[in-house]
Amino acid sequence: MVEIDPTLLQGIDLAGSLDREIDKPPRMLPQNGALQALSQRRPKAATWVQQVVGGRFTPSTEETVAVSKINHGVRPVAVWDLPTRVLYGALAMHLEPSLPSVDRGQTQWAAFRRAPLEYDGSYIIATDIASCYQYIDHNLLMDELLIQVGEHAAVNTLRDLLSTTQGRTYGIPQQSAASDLLAEALLDRLERVLVRRGIQAGRYNDDFRFTCRSWSDAIRAIEIFSEETRRLGLTMNDLKTLTWKRSTYQRSLDEAEDLRKQIAADAQYDLTLIEYDPYGDEVVSQPPDPTDVDREAAARIVERWAKVGGRSQIAARRVKEHRALLDLLSSALATLETEPTTDSELLKHLMLILRFARQMTPAVCRYLAGRTDPAPVIAAFDKLLTSRAYLNDWQSWWLQSAIASNPAFGTGDGAKRRIEWVHEAFGAQAPTPRAYAALTLARHGQINADELLRLYDRTGATARPLLVAAIALTKPPNRISKAVTQDNPLHRWVYEWAPTGA
Repeated sequence: MVEIDPTLLQGIDLAGSLDREIDKPPRMLPQNGALQALSQRRPKAATWVQQVVGGRFTPSTEETVAVSKINHGVRPVAVWDLPTRVLYGALAMHLEPSLPSVDRGQTQWAAFRRAPLEYDGSYIIATDIASCYQYIDHNLLMDELLIQVGEHAAVNTLRDLLSTTQGRTYGIPQQSAASDLLAEALLDRLERVLVRRGIQAGRYNDDFRFTCRSWSDAIRAIEIFSEETRRLGLTMNDLKTLTWKRSTYQRSLDEAEDLRKQIAADAQYDLTLIEYDPYGDEVVSQPPDPTDVDREAAARIVERWAKVGGRSQIAARRVKEHRALLDLLSSALATLETEPTTDSELLKHLMLILRFARQMTPAVCRYLAGRTDPAPVIAAFDKLLTSRAYLNDWQSWWLQSAIASNPAFGTGDGAKRRIEWVHEAFGAQAPTPRAYAALTLARHGQINADELLRLYDRTGATARPLLVAAIALTKPPNRISKAVTQDNPLHRWVYEWAPTGA
C-alpha cells in the first residue's frame, strides 16, 4: 500500500511522466498497446492516473520478462502497470534537478574508456557491478536521496512504491529513465568513496576503470572496490574484472577502434551515422534519410556478420572481428529500416541474428515490421520455425508485434505451424507475453471471448489491457464487453482503440 501526501501529489508532474511513457517507451520491449490507445487521450489519461494514485494506492506486483543480452546473458526487465510507472517516473522527475545528471552515449562511453590513459600508472583495471539494478538496496538509496535532496515525502513514497511492487527491500526496474536517475545517485556515492580512499577511479553507469601505479596498488584497488560495493549491498563482477598492463589496454582500445573503422571502410559505411550502444545489447538511434550507398553498406555489414557470427561458436581468431561487427550491427539494421525493398538474402541473415545474436531482436523486428510486402518476411520466418530454433518468450513477443498482425500470417501453407507457434507462446510464464499471444490468436480468430474472459480473471492489472484488446477483436456480446470495460477508463479506451489499432 502506498499513501501519497496530497501536497506532494499536486507538486509532481504526472502528465509529463505520462508523456514520457507514451513518447519514449522502453527500447527493449515491444510497444504497449495501452499506450497507443492513450496517445490521443493524454489529458483524460493523466487525470485518471492522478485519481488512481491519489490517497491510498496499491500497485501491482512487478512482472519481469527475461531479455536476452550479449554472450547468452539475460537481464530481467520489469513490466509495471501504467499508473505505477507514471507515478514512479513523476517522483523521479520531481527529484531530478537536485541529483547527478545521467549523461550517457557514444561520446561519453568513448571518453570513459580513454580516461585511464590520462593518468600515470602501469596498470589499468576494468570492472563493473554484477546485476547492479537488481540489487540496489532501497534503504541505502533513500538515505542518499534524502542527503542530496531532502524531500522526505517524495523519497518515502518512492520507498513504499518500490517495496510494494517488488515485495522486497532491494532492486529497481531496468529499462527505465527514472531508475537510471536514481541509480546514478547511489553509484555517484560509490565513486566518491573510492576517490576518497585514494583510487584513481572513472565511471560510466556501473562500469569502472582504475589507473594504478603498481601491481600492489592494483590488488588494493580491487579489494577496496569489492569492500565498498558490499557496503552498498552490491557485488563486484569477478568474471568481468580484468587487470591490464597500460600498454596492453591502450593497444586493445586502438585495435578495436581500428578494426571497426576498417570494417566500415571495407563496406564503405559512413561511421558518422553510428551511435552504437556501449553494452552491445540495445537498439540505438539512427539519423534520418540515409542514402542508397549507406543502405548498401549496411547490408554488407550484416552479410559479413553472418559469415563470422551466424553459427553457434565464433572461431577464436575472429572474436575481435565479431565484437567490432556487433558494434556496427545495430546501426546497420536501423539504416536498413529505411530501405523500401526487401532482399531475401538479407532476411536469411536476419533469421540467423535471431538465433545467434539474440540481443539484436528488437532491431531485427523493427526492420521486419517496416516491410510493405509480408510474403518474403513470412517465408523467411517459416524457415526459421522449420529449423526448430529456440525463441524465448521475449523474442516471441517481439516477433508477434512485428509480423503477426498482418492477415497473411494466418493464411497459406505455413499458417498451421505459425498458429501452433503462437499457441506455444500462449503458454509463456510471464503474464504480458502470454497476453500478447492471446491478442495474436484473437487477430486470427483462434480464440474466443469466453476463453479470453477466463484468462482475464486470472491475470493482474499489468497485462489486462492487452486482453481487453483481444476481447474487443472477437466482437463479443454486450455482457462480455461490459465485464471488462467497466472495470476502469483505461480498459474502455483500449477496447475502443483495438478494432482499428490492435
